[in-house]
Order: sequence, then structure tokens, then C-alpha cells
Amino acid sequence: MKKCKSCNKNVSKSAKICPHCGEKLKMGMFLKLVIGIIVIGVVAAIFSATDEEKADLLTKTLNEMESAPATNYSPSGKIAKHFGLMSDNTDIQRDNLEKELKDKIVEWYLEVYEVNISDEKSSLYRVQTASGNNVGTFVYVYARDNEEKSYIEGLKTGDFVKIKGRITGTSMRNLNIKDAILIR
Repeated sequence: MKKCKSCNKNVSKSAKICPHCGEKLKMGMFLKLVIGIIVIGVVAAIFSATDEEKADLLTKTLNEMESAPATNYSPSGKIAKHFGLMSDNTDIQRDNLEKELKDKIVEWYLEVYEVNISDEKSSLYRVQTASGNNVGTFVYVYARDNEEKSYIEGLKTGDFVKIKGRITGTSMRNLNIKDAILIR
């Protein structure tokens, strides 16, 4: 037995409604769901990184990229041949090469096709490079200062840029290179 919170009379533990006053005794599923969402939100807020912590992590990542040794993969030759638009290589061959290249750090001199801002707050730009002799890429490059920001925003189709970054996969037969920095 338990007491009803409304009328303070004894009722069965399994009762959903008080037989004396008609008060609802058990919490409904909707209320439980709302409380669960609120708890998850509070926990997420407590454990989410502050903007300062995110900026520190980004700075650390870019500094590590600057000092990391680059592999000797070339954007031309085998890679360009496999991912080129008129390639006679098959999807499975491209998939195998993508697995081989994934997480490799490269330092390449590439021709610019298009430049977009991906995240203005963190000065992240997406530089799409031209394919042809080299494999096409989507390079996600961070401007580390105002000089680099001006340089990236001043790039035009046909200009060349030297970058260093990590290959993370492919998109539309282009390599994705992230956590990239400019090499001057």
C-alpha cells in the first residue's frame, strides 16, 4: 500500500488512479520522455566543450599538422589516374586506393578551382582544386591569421596554392583533405 499525494488515503501500489479522489498516481510516458530529454540536455551542456577549449584544440591540431611529416604521395600519376573522370579503373580499385590513402598527411601544390567559406567563426575555407594532371580535391584549410585569411579570400580560379593536410576520404572522385594549413 501507498498513500495518495492528493487525499493522503491508502491505495494499492499498482493503482494508476486514486479510487478515493480520482487523482492520477503514476507518471505518464510523455512526462517521462520530457524529463529524459531535459536530463540529456543538462548532461550535454555540462560536458560540452567551451568555445575557448575548442579553439585551443584546433590550435593544437594545426600545430601538430605543421610539424607532422608528409608522405611522398603525389597528386598526379596513380592517384590522378584512379580518380580521374574518364578513368578505366573500377570502383573497387578506387575504394582500395582510398583505404590506402586515408589518414595520410600530404603536402601538395594544387591549382585552385573554387573557394568557399565553410565556417566563418573558425576561419575554415573549402578550396576545391582543379583536376586534370592532378587529382581533384576538396581541401578544408584553416586561416591561422588575417594574412592567411586575406590570401585565401584573394585566390582565383587558376591560382596555385600549397597546402598540407590529412586525407580523410573521397567525394565525387575528389579527395577530401581536412585539418589543412597553408604552406608558404
